[in-house]
Amino acid sequence: MIAAGAMRHRQTRIDAAACVSLATLCFWQARIETLFLADYDFHNRVPVSAAVLWALVLNIVALAAVCLAVARAVRASRRIVWRRIAAVGGIVVILIPLNLARITYAAAGQWADAIGRPGLIAMIAALIAAAFWWPRPTIRTMRGALLILSPLAAFTFLHVLAVLADVAVARVAPQVTPTPLTQPAPSLRRVVWLVFDELDQRVAFEARPDGLALPELDRLRGEALYAVAARPPGGTTNVSMPALITGRAVVSAEPVSANDLALTFADGAVARWSKHPTVFSRARSRGYDTAVVGWHLPYPRVLGASLGFAEWRASPAHENARDATFTGTLVSQWGTMAPPLNVRRVFRQRVAELLGPAVAVAADGRFALVLLHLPLPRPPGIYDRASGRLTAWNFTGASGGYADNLALADRVLGEVRNRIDRAGLGDRTWLVVTSAQARARASSSYDDYRVPFLVRSPTARRAVAVERELGTLVTHDLLLAILNAEVDTTEAAAAWLERRAPAPPKDYAEDGRPIY
Repeated sequence: MIAAGAMRHRQTRIDAAACVSLATLCFWQARIETLFLADYDFHNRVPVSAAVLWALVLNIVALAAVCLAVARAVRASRRIVWRRIAAVGGIVVILIPLNLARITYAAAGQWADAIGRPGLIAMIAALIAAAFWWPRPTIRTMRGALLILSPLAAFTFLHVLAVLADVAVARVAPQVTPTPLTQPAPSLRRVVWLVFDELDQRVAFEARPDGLALPELDRLRGEALYAVAARPPGGTTNVSMPALITGRAVVSAEPVSANDLALTFADGAVARWSKHPTVFSRARSRGYDTAVVGWHLPYPRVLGASLGFAEWRASPAHENARDATFTGTLVSQWGTMAPPLNVRRVFRQRVAELLGPAVAVAADGRFALVLLHLPLPRPPGIYDRASGRLTAWNFTGASGGYADNLALADRVLGEVRNRIDRAGLGDRTWLVVTSAQARARASSSYDDYRVPFLVRSPTARRAVAVERELGTLVTHDLLLAILNAEVDTTEAAAAWLERRAPAPPKDYAEDGRPIY
């Protein structure tokens, strides 16, 4: 009896170690995002806190407890059917961390690409078939592999304790809270600057998908200055947005803290983004208040001293395992086990959270320079243009998702204009619409890598085309010229661009770096 009891206890310890190992692997992506802060948390709105760390521990322990309960039930049963179910279920669960490794690590992704989708499906089918016909050897093999990997679980818990100690003693870098100006602006002029991410000139205007109506973009183009050969200052948001905001050609941008980027300019100079003059600091120095609603980049933390209002949301590419609440973090970490679905869920949520403040601040007369940097129309598709509602379940594919999101961008443009008019600001608000980057560079030739550039004055009634190639880097100077009354009509803006617009990058590297 004593020997039998000791054997059961030993089996329980072995099963528990294997289950904790499996649970740790299943939360692999949440573990990476929480414990390995390669970018100093620059791209994260929710910092690593004790709540985030304890959520990770609780999730691992909870999943391990469920797995252990199943393992004990299978051991107690003598029916082969339960062992087959357990073996097949174990294979399916183990596929979760394998898929996460494919997504996380380039080498694993290349290996999977070399096999190809049919080959991967065949391998998975073979594993499931083997688990069904030979459940006992399958369970023993899985348990042995998980025991070999169990030191990773111990390392994870020790790593959590180390980060907890850092969080307890860490000093948060000083941040400047955006504060509105109290004195009136020197004039009633104001500009709303919309930057849509991956808004592509060809798709929006020249090669639009059949059946896609974009009435607001067409309306704006029909009464604004529009450039047909405008190119962004970079192929990534990290490069393009600092370039547009500083007015200087940026070739690389690297996080140096949670609150700053080190910008390398085309002339070789290096500067901190927070310390460099920007269109916002220059507008504020002239007495014009400024506001930003954006995504991906922490505008309040970097540019707060030159802003009267700022709001932002993190990209799912950097933050999909955290939430502002403990419960939300628990849910998000579970979601990371199904990355494509979780990204859709998070992306839809972030866009929904941005649209309200974006439309509201665009129609707030206190702010003379407003930047709305929105993650549209980039995929995944989160909008159903047939029903007109946001949804995380748009599975029409990359092209279809882009087209639906493009319809959402068009709708947002219309809502911004309508709210401005209802606020009585339409007769003094300029509208500038462009993009941080065109669609994926890998699928486009340089000639096709163009973005819309639309500038509408409050009195504009007809379109003015600009045929020459230009770089949208000129936006910085154009915005200041509008506020300084150097440009007062759409035609004057076109003439000003002919004189001042810089040449675009000569090309873009595969990583999005501009080549001047």
